[in-house]
Amino acid sequence: MTDTLTVDEAVTQLAEHYKQWVIGAGTTRPVMPQNTFREGSDRNNNLKNTRTRKFLQYEEQTFGINLGWTDDASPQTPRRVSRWFFARSGGATGQLHYGEPIAVGYGKAPSFLRYEHRTVGINLGWVTAPVFEWKLLGGVAGRPVNCGDRLAIQNAKAGSAQVPGVLIYFDRTVGGDIGWPDSQTWWDQAKDKLPGLAKDVVTKLVMAKLNGA
Repeated sequence: MTDTLTVDEAVTQLAEHYKQWVIGAGTTRPVMPQNTFREGSDRNNNLKNTRTRKFLQYEEQTFGINLGWTDDASPQTPRRVSRWFFARSGGATGQLHYGEPIAVGYGKAPSFLRYEHRTVGINLGWVTAPVFEWKLLGGVAGRPVNCGDRLAIQNAKAGSAQVPGVLIYFDRTVGGDIGWPDSQTWWDQAKDKLPGLAKDVVTKLVMAKLNGA
């Protein structure tokens, strides 16, 4: 990003930066909900990060939440880590949509991720019951989500009015390499390219882009 970018170009680049994820990489089916993990279910998914080109997985850590990255993205890897699933509140079983509240789970016990303060690593924890504080962003709100889409994953309790609470790859010294925009100086560096705009205004513009507006 350079100082010669227009506001619209800069905001678009910020929004694109947050679209780091692909659900079900290598497949082209709809993203469907399930409330509990089932071995072999066609509603289980891998979760690939486009920055690292690796897959997020459950991984024991000395410090922080037990999340980490696969060593590679070989053809066997996405099948092995296809253990992510997404729960919807209520009984509807149809395709997930951009912008609707969902819970994010992984095929282990306890299964579900929620926002939780930690002294080390990203502020996430594992819980048994689904917590509907997540949204998939990057397409027009209300449109269906498909495997292979590039998208952002937002937590309603993370971030602030000034910084969006979306998951991103973040190179940590300790703990799994995952974070939020305010886990690093990248956000401050990026918003400085938008002179005259406050952080909360930038955030609103970026989130509007992520919602397809």
